[in-house]
Amino acid sequence: MKNTKYISLLILLLGHLLTILDIFIVNIAIPSIQRGLGSNNGKIQLVVSMYMVGFASFLIIGGKIGDYYGRKKIFILGMFLFMICSAGCGFAETIDHLILLRFFQGISAALMSPQVLSYIQVLFTDHKERTYAMGWYGIAIGIGTMLGQFLGGFLVELKPFLIDDSWRYIFLINIPMCAAGLLLATRYLTQSRDNSSMQMDYLSAFILCGGLAILVFTLSTGGEQNGSIKIGLPLSILFVFAFIFRQIRRKSKEKEPLLDMKLFTYRNFNMAISASALFMLMLDAYFFVLAIFLQEGIRLSPMHAGYFIVFQGSGFILASFFSAKLVLRYGKFVLIFGVLLLMFVLILQLILFYYETIDFRGYIVMFLHGAGVALVLPSFANIALKNLPQNLIGNASGVYSTLQQLFGAFGIAITGSVFYYLTKGTTDFQHFYNAFFYGMLIHFFCLVSVLVILLYLPKSVLPKKAD
Repeated sequence: MKNTKYISLLILLLGHLLTILDIFIVNIAIPSIQRGLGSNNGKIQLVVSMYMVGFASFLIIGGKIGDYYGRKKIFILGMFLFMICSAGCGFAETIDHLILLRFFQGISAALMSPQVLSYIQVLFTDHKERTYAMGWYGIAIGIGTMLGQFLGGFLVELKPFLIDDSWRYIFLINIPMCAAGLLLATRYLTQSRDNSSMQMDYLSAFILCGGLAILVFTLSTGGEQNGSIKIGLPLSILFVFAFIFRQIRRKSKEKEPLLDMKLFTYRNFNMAISASALFMLMLDAYFFVLAIFLQEGIRLSPMHAGYFIVFQGSGFILASFFSAKLVLRYGKFVLIFGVLLLMFVLILQLILFYYETIDFRGYIVMFLHGAGVALVLPSFANIALKNLPQNLIGNASGVYSTLQQLFGAFGIAITGSVFYYLTKGTTDFQHFYNAFFYGMLIHFFCLVSVLVILLYLPKSVLPKKAD
């Protein structure tokens, strides 16, 4: 039984890795895609952020339909659709086609991802086992980050074979990985569902999806399309309020809401998702801006830029092996140390990059950045889902992952817009460095906010245990 649990965990983490991989593999390829398809700065941001919007807007319903129809069924469906959408992205003819396909690829990822967290909660009921399982969940994030940066640089520099643009390989590589995952999931995953789940609310999903898509599109292109902010921002807010009103109304009529507002009566859940959202506002935008700065500012090749950022993933993976033990022993103080380490790393990077330093010192700093993220990020999910009733776990997993992806998309839209505005369309290093500097200031503010939340979290939320 124990071996079966861990085989299931490996299969689930493969699906989770794919969803992370397709964020970071695209970051490195952004300049190549922009040249290959032709695109303004706003639309090229959407190649990354619309994947995350599709991901975010369907994560809640992904968790719910996993509970309702069975988590194995929905996980397999999500992986199959992810494979089809990846093939479509690989053969996209225009930037608009690619953005649309990336949106649907994000939706298919949203069917897979909530099942991973839900399965972990169901398979690993012991606190210690679950902590270690969440540690491996974090390691999968690190592998996806590292592999994405490496493959992004490597595949972009391959000589075209059968297709004209080598950047297309970054999407086509998903096909054999998904095929293997589908075979394993069909064979080894056990059935899991929550019989207490009731009817689905597809209209709410449509309202939420529309509101988030309009909001991210507005933030990404507002500086380049006159009037889009004046129209898009109020419209997106109207959608979001309509979604919240509908959830409250359905609950009052004793109908199953897409988002159960009861979740927000749990203090630990509120604090964990707030900290996680702010952290992701910083993290995804950091990788997006860094990949462009290294290639367009410091003039590294895609392969060299990807190799440089791989050290971040290496630090993440190595620290992930120890973070679970450290959290069990020292509790939330591990997270506080991780945030302080990240703040220190951002300062060091600003100094090193000012002198265009890409040597062993830069690699060490990237390694430390990855270690800092590993000490912080995996524990947020554990805090958010701790002590929740069984019938809320699927919904909570969806909400948690939704806010992570949504704020990741916001971060790319906000920091990316500031970055592109300050580069002023030039190729001058000083303009790129100034843009990178102000982007890091936004990220520093996010980390300070996360630190404040962690200080207010009760010590017992991650109980210390003796060896």
